[in-house]
Order: sequence, then structure tokens, then C-alpha cells
Amino acid sequence: MPYDSLVLHACVDQLNKDIAGAKVNKIHQPDEHTIILRYRGRESGGRLLLCAHPDNGRIHRTVAEKENPEKAPLFAMVLRKWLEGSRIAGIKATAGERVANITFESHNELGDIIYLHLIVEIMGKHSNIILVDDNGIILDGIRRYGSHLSRYREVLPGRKYIPPPPMDKLPFLPENAEQLAEALYSASDLSLEKALGRQLKGISPILARAISNLAGFDPHTPADTLGDYDIQQIYRQLSAIDKMSGSGGSPAVLMENNAPADYYLFIPPEWENRDCRHYADINEAVDACYIYRDEQQKLNREKRTLAKELKHNQQRLEKKILLEEADLADCQAAEAFKEAADLLTANMYYLHKGMSQAELPSFADPEKYITVKLDPAKTPQENIQHYYKKYSKAKNAYRLIEEHLSANRKELAYLQSIQQSADDSESINELELVAKEACAAGFSRPRSQNRRSPKTDASPLEPRRYLSRDGFVILIGRNNKQNDKLSLKQAKPEDIWLHTCKIPGSHTIIVSEGKTVPESTILEAASYAAWFSKARESGKAPVDYTFAANLKKPNGAVPGYVTYTGQTTVYVEPKQPCV
Repeated sequence: MPYDSLVLHACVDQLNKDIAGAKVNKIHQPDEHTIILRYRGRESGGRLLLCAHPDNGRIHRTVAEKENPEKAPLFAMVLRKWLEGSRIAGIKATAGERVANITFESHNELGDIIYLHLIVEIMGKHSNIILVDDNGIILDGIRRYGSHLSRYREVLPGRKYIPPPPMDKLPFLPENAEQLAEALYSASDLSLEKALGRQLKGISPILARAISNLAGFDPHTPADTLGDYDIQQIYRQLSAIDKMSGSGGSPAVLMENNAPADYYLFIPPEWENRDCRHYADINEAVDACYIYRDEQQKLNREKRTLAKELKHNQQRLEKKILLEEADLADCQAAEAFKEAADLLTANMYYLHKGMSQAELPSFADPEKYITVKLDPAKTPQENIQHYYKKYSKAKNAYRLIEEHLSANRKELAYLQSIQQSADDSESINELELVAKEACAAGFSRPRSQNRRSPKTDASPLEPRRYLSRDGFVILIGRNNKQNDKLSLKQAKPEDIWLHTCKIPGSHTIIVSEGKTVPESTILEAASYAAWFSKARESGKAPVDYTFAANLKKPNGAVPGYVTYTGQTTVYVEPKQPCV
């Protein structure tokens, strides 16, 4: 996401029109890199986001409500002291740089008007947000450092603010084409796109490629092969983009799978013929992308946390199952104890106290002899009772172990179905429902609720809904409880139910509406059922399908578990549904 100086200047220009004169009501610091200023203007209010993240540094208006820590960080407390209640006098950006200066009009302890400056520097790992008074003295920074980290300047309270070192580059739009030519020729060892990025201020990789393409050149064209006419073409594109950015541009967001994937001030040539959404304000475009990106990052963090807990429980269950399977194998020797006792009983007249073993003919084959060990200290009757007791004990243990083994295997299958639902979750709300189910089953710990966290959407989630090529509605459950509701309550008897055969996955329903469902729709729905299962990465997966009337929920069964009859199995390749 290229938040270059072109985008920053467009954001700042729009912000200066919208929020100049607005009053700062509240200040929050949701994380170590981000500041949120809540303001109120003459007509409406909003939130201004300032971020000094090494990779996601930016400044723009936002509609997102971010979670706030219970205790405000020190920098947030400093900003509240100096800026809450102040008015935003204006915002400006340093030409060709990714630096913005927000000026605030406030009052000191004596009631005198003072001006303060919040400087946002977007410089990769050196990004910072610094509060400076009107005399250029630093009051504090979101990232403090002294001379031990930077020989150029210190960011500490009481120090004089020194701007970042200027870049040794030409302005975005040089004075003339001759100056541009000299700069590009001096980078003759580079391609055109890399030469533009090295020699001109504010040129991001995506902008360098766009300029090259718009001027009619391959971005990989060597810079030293360009002629005077070529340089003129590039200069015209720079001039046109500079003029366009001054008017706010034509902001666009690139959509992938119906979700924001990237943004820019205009549609670059490589985005043509792709799904793009236009916005009236670059602030809205940037915000839409980062809201989605932040949600996905949070979703992935929560998924990793839940997956770690589920994996721990999975390993515990798998270890128990292995031990029980070994114990069960040992108990299978019970029949050998009974046979030994029966042989001793049938040949008791050959036995006497003091024998350590006896060679006795087998019942199945009299010519075959079986060696039975004896305790010399015991009488034959006592040895017989010893073997019958071992047989009885092993037989009882076998039944008990078999019950535990069956229960643990069912518990492991249930855990894997929860893990599959977590992997398929597409939003925080969806994952929270899965996490609650995992907590109720004892597979994870309860999630702590932050009282300052924004309220999540409490509306119930609907099943995934797709339309087959033949026009039939296909519904897919998002978690085990929804699977039960979808299959046992929502589905009608004549609807078709699908599920991967003996593989954890989501329940899938084809809504027949009393019509005969063609085989093509069944195969399409089966490929979707395979996609939302543990078989997603396999070449082909077995999927069972039957009428919903053939489903049954056993008493006491865990959510998502059903039995069925009359099924047909098809083998399909997992396929991601088209939105």
C-alpha cells in the first residue's frame, strides 16, 4: 500500500479543508504507534488517525473505532495535557517529503494563546510523531531516542526540534525537462522506474511504474537509452500527475474477492480492467483499505492464539489415544489367559504343586502343545484361579479402555471440527462464536473482555450463501452450532445435505424448493463442501450427499455431529466459491 508523498499531500490538502478550525475533544493512543484525535467542527465531528508504524505510517481521517488500553500511555497523557480543548489551526505537508505538520491553537496556564505543532514523520523504521511548541522545543515524542541511536538529532523533551535530513533529490516536478534528463542520465545503470524513484522526491515504486507506463515505456527500460522526445513525454506525465494531485486526484481502491486490496490517488495502468472502486476523498480510500487490513491482521492474531490452544489439546488427546490403543492391545491377551486356565482345568490330573510350567495339548490341534507357566509355590487349583482372575481383569479393563478410547476419538473429531471452523472464519465476530464454542467444550480459555473495547456486532451471523450455475441456493454453515441449525431446523426434508466423508468440515445444504437438483449443482456444492473442510489442500476429496430427511441427531451428541443414511459418495476437487 503506497502511502507516498503524493498520497500524503492529497490527504493533508483535503483534511485542511475539512477540519481546520475544529476543536479537539479527546485523544487516544490505542497502540505504541497510533494516535487518534477526536475533533468536532462546525457541522460535524470525526477522528483523525496519525500512525508512525514502520510499515503502515500514515495520516488520514478514519471511521474506525480502535480498542484502547486500560491505562493510557505516557505520550497520550502529554497530548491530552496540551491539546485537548485546543483548535486545529491548519495542516500542511513538507513539499516532496512524507512529513505533515498539524498546528493547534491552545492556551497556557495564564490563559494566553499559544501555538503547538504535532509533526508526523513517515520515514519507515524512523517514523515518529513529535509534539513541538512554537519555539521549536520538543515537548515529547511517541518514540524517544537520544544520541546513542542517532548522531543527527535527538527526540527528547526539552531538545530543539530538528527536521529529518533533506533528501538529495530533485522535486517531484523538476523545473524543466533538461533538469529531468540530467538526473535520469546520471542514473544510467538503472531502469527507468528505479531511476525515477532514486532521483525524484515522492516517487513510490507503484508511481514510478505508472509514470513509465503512462509515458509509453516499459518500466525496465534502461534510463540511458532515453532520447529527448522520451524525456519530454515523461516530463509531461509528471506535470499532469502533479496537477491532478493538486486537485485531489481520482482516488481508487483495488478490490480482490470483494475486499479492499490496495489504494492510490488514481488508477495505475496495471489496475485497468480490474475491479476498482472510486472514492470522492483519498482519506476515505486509505481508511477503507487499512480498516480491512487491520481487521484481517487482528483476525489472524486471534486465529493463531486459538489454534495454539486447540493444538495443545489435540496433542493431549492424541497422546491419550495412543496410550489407550497400546493398553487395548495388551488387553487382547485376555483370551490367552482363559485358554491357559481351561487347559489347566482339563489336564489337572497331570499337575502337582512345585511345577514351573506344563506342556499341554491345544484344544484346536491336539498334536500342538502349548506351554503354560505355573507358580511352583501354588497348587494346581490356585494356578487355575490365578489365570481366571487375570482373564476377568483383562476383560473388564478392555471394556473400560474401549469406552474411553471411543470417547476420546469423538472428542478429537469434535476439536478438529472446531479448528476447521476457526480456519474458515472470515471475521472477528465469526471467530468469536467459534472461540466461545471451544471454551464451552474446555478446549480454550475464556477471552478477557476489555471494557474500553468497541462493541462488536451482536447480530446473528447467517450461513454462507452462494448461487449455483443452475440457479440453486447453496448454504454452508460457519460453525458447529450453525451446522446443527442449518441441517436439522432450517433445511427441508427434500433439500440435499452434503458433507466430506469422515473428514471435519462444514455442513452444506442445496435448497431444492421442491425441484429436482441436477448433478451439476450437486458436484458444484460438493466442491464447496470440500473447500470448507480439512480436505481443502487435497487433490480430490470424498463428499457424501443425501436428503436432509435422512439426518438424525443422536442424544447427547456434540454440536455439528449427525448420523445419516441413504448417502451417495462423490469425489471432487475442493473449489473456492465465487462471491
